[in-house]
Amino acid sequence: MNKLKTLSLVIFGFVAIANTSCTKDNSSPEPAKAATLTVNTVTDLDGSKGDVYYRLSDNKQATADDVTAGKWDLKFSTTSIYVNSGSSGSGNVQAQVVDNTFDGLTTAPTSGYKTDATGAKAVNGWYLYTATNSVPNHAILPVAGKIIVIKTSTGNYAKLEMKSYYKGNPDVTTAAFADFTARESVTPSRFYTFKFAYQADGSAKLN
Repeated sequence: MNKLKTLSLVIFGFVAIANTSCTKDNSSPEPAKAATLTVNTVTDLDGSKGDVYYRLSDNKQATADDVTAGKWDLKFSTTSIYVNSGSSGSGNVQAQVVDNTFDGLTTAPTSGYKTDATGAKAVNGWYLYTATNSVPNHAILPVAGKIIVIKTSTGNYAKLEMKSYYKGNPDVTTAAFADFTARESVTPSRFYTFKFAYQADGSAKLN
């Protein structure tokens, strides 16, 4: 009888341990998935000496070799922004400008994208030139509520908001900035500051 009781206790112990192990395994959290959306701010990308090329997928300025190989998305040339397609490059990058805010645009549009064509860039209307009609005079100011949406050659989406055309992203409401005769020596132009989000998983989700 004692042997039978001992055997029963041993069997019960094994069952309890097995059940505990299964419970622990079942309750283990799943590994966190790697984030596919990245948000970056590029500060003072220097285009003062000529055209400057940028690649969104790895948040880098394209080298001369990259440009030759067609490994770029955007080209900044004074106030123009070109995409790597059509008349501007060998890629298939497409873009459009939409009316929205950076945070408000949560999904990339399904249509409306364009490639660059001679005399018809895909990216237009991102800035205002003040001429002599307002203060500050002769300034390039990004238009609030204009978001550039890009579809890269690999089919991934990005959204981009231009922040400044001037080095240091200066306060454009100051008297110092309004003096256009001295502005270039203090805050030179063709230094691009922008914020962008890049979605690496191929979906249109941008938040």
